[in-house]
Amino acid sequence: MEGVDNAALVMFAAVLPLLIALVKQSKFSPQANAVIALLIYVVVGILGALLSGVEPTIENAVQFVTVVATVGTVAYKLFWENLGVTSEGAPSIEQRVQDSTSVFKG
Repeated sequence: MEGVDNAALVMFAAVLPLLIALVKQSKFSPQANAVIALLIYVVVGILGALLSGVEPTIENAVQFVTVVATVGTVAYKLFWENLGVTSEGAPSIEQRVQDSTSVFKG
């Protein structure tokens, strides 16, 4: 897994869920928003593979996409999903960003 241990890529993948919240739409179904997130993870993973200097093969791209998607998902579940949530039921930071940047309001 040469090149996949790039610390900058891993750190970027960890903050990617907040950036994905800028693209997701409140009116879209959870499934549609999941597809949006997956497509962004794939694009970032492929760009990471191309910019890392490793040989541009499908195998290398799959490794990078897997790392980006895994780190992003774990960071979302452990951190972003509940950041800002209060006992009074306030939405998370991620949800507030999504709601305020949605073109299609639900």
